[in-house]
Amino acid sequence: MADSNRAYRSSQLISPFGPGSIIELGDESLALADPIYWPKRLEEIKLERLSREAGVWALKKPPVIKNKRDEVGPYNALMTVRFPKWMFCPRCKRMELWKKETGKLNADGIPVCANNSCKQKVLAPMRFVAACQKGHLQDIPWVYWAHKNSRQKTCENPELYFLSNPELGSGLDALYVECKNPECGSKNSLKEIMSQTGLAGVKCNDTQPWEYKDPAERQCDEQLHVLQRGASNLYYSIVRSALDIPHSEKSAGNQIYLKIKESNDFESLMTALSDGKERVINAYVEEIAEEFDLTKEQVLNAVTGKEKEQRTFKVPKDEDLRVAEWDVLSSPDIASKETKTFKAKVADWANYPTFGFDSVIKRVVLLDKLREVRAFCGFERVSPSDNVVSPKTALENRSWLPATEVYGEGIFIEMDNSVINTWEQHMPQELKLRIEKLKKHHTELSSTYLPVPSVKFLVLHTLAHLLIRQLSFESGYSSGSLRERIYADDGQAGLLIYTADGDSEGSLGGLVQQGEANRLFPAMLAALETAYWCSNDPVCSEKQELGIMGLNQAACHSCTIISETSCENNNLLLDRKILIGTDNYEGLFTKIINNAQQEFS
Repeated sequence: MADSNRAYRSSQLISPFGPGSIIELGDESLALADPIYWPKRLEEIKLERLSREAGVWALKKPPVIKNKRDEVGPYNALMTVRFPKWMFCPRCKRMELWKKETGKLNADGIPVCANNSCKQKVLAPMRFVAACQKGHLQDIPWVYWAHKNSRQKTCENPELYFLSNPELGSGLDALYVECKNPECGSKNSLKEIMSQTGLAGVKCNDTQPWEYKDPAERQCDEQLHVLQRGASNLYYSIVRSALDIPHSEKSAGNQIYLKIKESNDFESLMTALSDGKERVINAYVEEIAEEFDLTKEQVLNAVTGKEKEQRTFKVPKDEDLRVAEWDVLSSPDIASKETKTFKAKVADWANYPTFGFDSVIKRVVLLDKLREVRAFCGFERVSPSDNVVSPKTALENRSWLPATEVYGEGIFIEMDNSVINTWEQHMPQELKLRIEKLKKHHTELSSTYLPVPSVKFLVLHTLAHLLIRQLSFESGYSSGSLRERIYADDGQAGLLIYTADGDSEGSLGGLVQQGEANRLFPAMLAALETAYWCSNDPVCSEKQELGIMGLNQAACHSCTIISETSCENNNLLLDRKILIGTDNYEGLFTKIINNAQQEFS
């Protein structure tokens, strides 16, 4: 960022405002550039399990300003570019393709209108941009658009104005771009700009806003889609996270290399190697060799030899990352696996009423300490389609990904896998039809960013949402501060609800306290009973194919959907009816709820 007034929390620079996103800062609209343009010296985050699965050598934090008195410079700031470059003056309506060399700035460094009568009115970025399915992003060619439907297809000296006709209402057809060159006078409304053929004659630039490519080198043949600057489908960040758990490392590759990689001098040695500075190389090799009781030859061979482990970047699969986590969270001796960043115990419910939940739940694990690392792996645009734009830093020899680490606490609920499987076999036909419709819509996705909506996943995911909504009332945390983590792969059946913030000491125990038997089971009962009532019923409960691409059923903002930062599946693949049923059929927890109501009636 250019100065402290253009600042974001470092965790937000991973998600939701990661590289490639458009960041709104006051009157400015900026695109955050690729991490290849980030400062060279960044603090490294250690979590070998995540970096190995991603096929990179390091995870690094975004730069931070540690002291308000620190000056902002290349060593602690990120590169952004103004985007869109087309802007207009809200006063005189004149449009300008803003350039650093010719554009006018005010005292705060914000573009202003060059017209003296506008008295330095701040320019407003145009609302619309163009993106393609391969993740490229560019300005709309407004000169082309203004002259698209006129006899005069070209104009040597275009003078564009962004105007509106109040008589036509407030839709896009009331907005138009007009060329006020006396020899031209062309104009075109925005009525058709967001149609499929709106920019049919315009070729993709094959670039991101911070890149330039010669027209002869542009190879992208994807159709451009016009989107609003703040549209949710303009940017899909791909973030993978892993818990720092005490599992056994099974390393492939050179053990010496993995050992010396932990040295504080490792990055300096690799930099010296790439720069070819022999004297500096020898100095660092000697220090590292002495630190790990190795010979200098062993150190040099490890960092330069062919035996070094080879890593190729890939977006890790969530299920692969969670195998080790499940092994630890479901282990019978989890209380003995305490580390500096991990502490857990099994909740005792022997002397407390469980309301019948013990027939479905195997056990509850309370996580007093928890560390999570989140890594940015790329992004997509328009729609998830496996056209991932990966960070260029992931393709370097010393590959790395932007990441952030957070600390907190959590509640892990392990369900009885056999009970869910048995219930699925005898599931009512109405529920089977609902799930088949969800699976049908899921198969139409060209991306695999969402898991398959199995019965087990829908049960765990929907229950997690209902619990987060309920626990936010009782734990003292807002729903946006709680997160979910679903374990629904083969042999797994569990959900983790946790809070993670930037404080190195973690949280204060409010969530773990709610995991005790005398609080958790009443909270679960209350959450399920609340799910019977939705202010949008009967529309929510009866209408199918809710949400994006029809991937929700009986789930809306009034009953089930939570904060976007809390859900790892974009608030999709939810159905509260699978838990509570209806008057015509039973859900998984219907009998438990009915028995509890009879007990208290």
